[in-house]
Amino acid sequence: MKTYDIAVVGTGPGGYVAAVRASQRGANVVVIEKNDIGGVCLNVGCIPTKTLIYSAELYRKMQHASDYGLKADSVGFDMKAMVARKNKVIGMNTGGISALFKGHGIDVIRGEAQIVAPGEIKVGEETVKATSIIIATGGRPAQIPGLEFNGTTVIGSTDALELTELPGRIGIIGAGAIGAEFACIWNALGAKVTLIEFMPHVLPREDEDLSKRLAAGLKKKGIDIRTGTKVAELAQTDDGVRLTLEGSKAGELDVDLVLVSIGLECNSEVVTKSPGLGVEVGARGGITVDERMETTVPGIYAIGDVTNKTWLAHGASTEGIVAATNVTGGNRHMDYRVVPSCTFTSPEVASVGLTETLAKEQGYTVKTGSFLFSGNGRAHAIGETEGLVKIVGDAATDEVLGVHIMGHEAGELIAAGAMAMSLEATVEEIAHTIHTHPTLSEAILEAAEDYYGEGIHTRPKPKRKK
Repeated sequence: MKTYDIAVVGTGPGGYVAAVRASQRGANVVVIEKNDIGGVCLNVGCIPTKTLIYSAELYRKMQHASDYGLKADSVGFDMKAMVARKNKVIGMNTGGISALFKGHGIDVIRGEAQIVAPGEIKVGEETVKATSIIIATGGRPAQIPGLEFNGTTVIGSTDALELTELPGRIGIIGAGAIGAEFACIWNALGAKVTLIEFMPHVLPREDEDLSKRLAAGLKKKGIDIRTGTKVAELAQTDDGVRLTLEGSKAGELDVDLVLVSIGLECNSEVVTKSPGLGVEVGARGGITVDERMETTVPGIYAIGDVTNKTWLAHGASTEGIVAATNVTGGNRHMDYRVVPSCTFTSPEVASVGLTETLAKEQGYTVKTGSFLFSGNGRAHAIGETEGLVKIVGDAATDEVLGVHIMGHEAGELIAAGAMAMSLEATVEEIAHTIHTHPTLSEAILEAAEDYYGEGIHTRPKPKRKK
């Protein structure tokens, strides 16, 4: 039996990052993985979906080549080739992680882990001993009773990534990140997509101004959006599925395929199957942790989706660095205030910090500034004028409370907002920062100027008649 300083259970973006950082800090590390190296993100999540999104958006762009003075006749797509490219990208990324493990001297054990006691893990018939344990077992798609996946007509996001033929009519239950992204992929390829969401808006966790604007854009692209609506019943028919809907858009909907995308639940069985262990578990099976990522049992840490916190790969990676630092003698805390997010719809929606609504609910006197991509020169040059930047600030201090961006490359642009918030910057400091021209990032500058009513390219508001 070999004893390690640290055992990491799971090799997704939280687990592999934690393992590498712990090794960099001098620890003897082992990782345990029951499925594929790279976890959900690299195999059936972030990387494959964004690969397909890029193919779909490129296809959409090529169909409008004439708008750019180009000729691209007889443009088509091959879903089998798209899936093959997706799988190639996955292989390159997972291979890179395996190389990292080898380069850092990190041992890899394949099999399902069960933590039976602090510092003791069973993997099949093998026992692994470690001074500290970092749990990074991730999550899995949640299912709705009566709408369980069958792999053919009712599927989850994992099955969706393997489709090599495009159904004509697709119903998507849930308009969060997963549902909205697949809606954009399939719509771009020509499917008739209906997006069903129980909440009043698509992307319900985003700032309302952006979610409303995104919904309007998706409708223009031909996506049927039914918010304030739920699926009451699903019935198999001779040629597909019939959904009975209740709510604001009640009625029956016939489709060929249903994607259920209502979120994820935590893979916390690694501790729940050992109830005497004492690790506390909460909603969705999320393992309870403190700001140092330590569970209720000293020496056992948890990071990533299994904690039911950010549900973001970069959130998991940061949590992994925090946990690895602490188990190797450091002292670092997780700051959830500045975790950015991005939904890779068409166009993208990205945010960091508080929405206007949440800021008001938390007692702030709120002030905002905004700027449309339609006023940005670079947006016109590249033909991507649909978008908006919104900055939410504390009117008392002008500290940036949140930045929200909808538009081309929003996921890239939001890093500027995250850095501003991390440095506790004011909106004035953004407004006084010189931005390169012509770039999309100038829209952030303009939103900051608008916050003070000084936007150069913002149309003046009509003066009220006395």
